[in-house]
Parts: sequence; structure tokens; C-alpha cells
Amino acid sequence: MDEGQPDGRFIPVARLDALDARGRAVVRIGEVRVVLVRVDGRLHALEDTCPHRGGSLSEGDLDGHLLHCPLHAWPFDVRTGHCPWRPEARIRIYDVSVRGDEILIAASDSVAAR
Repeated sequence: MDEGQPDGRFIPVARLDALDARGRAVVRIGEVRVVLVRVDGRLHALEDTCPHRGGSLSEGDLDGHLLHCPLHAWPFDVRTGHCPWRPEARIRIYDVSVRGDEILIAASDSVAAR
């Protein structure tokens, strides 16, 4: 087991100092763009691409736990990935862990462990 993956599930993606003044960072793992968002002191990780028109969610406005697509304002809950306006629209979310100053996200079939 790699030292950066003590339980085999999480992979390192960034350091806490990578978060901008808004508490956001975008990381790329292979072909997948993932936005890290800090809300109420807690980090969330989710797909950075809106399923509607492909807008970069990292550029959108945050209202509470809702991150809005900058193209057409579709909101996505950073905790669940669901769009409250359209139940069929959702984005992938990832479990997040912080160890020291390192941010890790859960590996999955689209973000594989190294």
C-alpha cells in the first residue's frame, strides 16, 4: 500500500494551499476535471462539468451548498451532486479526506487509484 493511500481508497490530488481565496481549486486526474469547493469549513469534490452544456462549475457562483453553472445557472448541491431544478440531472461527487495539508479524494472507476 502506498503511503499516500493508507486505506487504498483515497488518492492525493492537491495541497490545502492550492485553494484560492474562494476556497476552490480544480484538479485533473487523467481526463477527469474535479473541482474542490470549501463550504462551511468542509471540502467537497465534484465533477467540474455541467451535464447541460458543459460549463465549468468551478467558475460558477456558490449559494450555500449550491454551485451554479456559469452558462445557464443550473445549481448542483456540492454534497449530493443533484440539481434541485431537474431531478434527472446530476454530477459525480467524490469523498474527500484531508491528511495534514494534503487533500485526497476517493478513487472510483473514473478516477483510478495509482
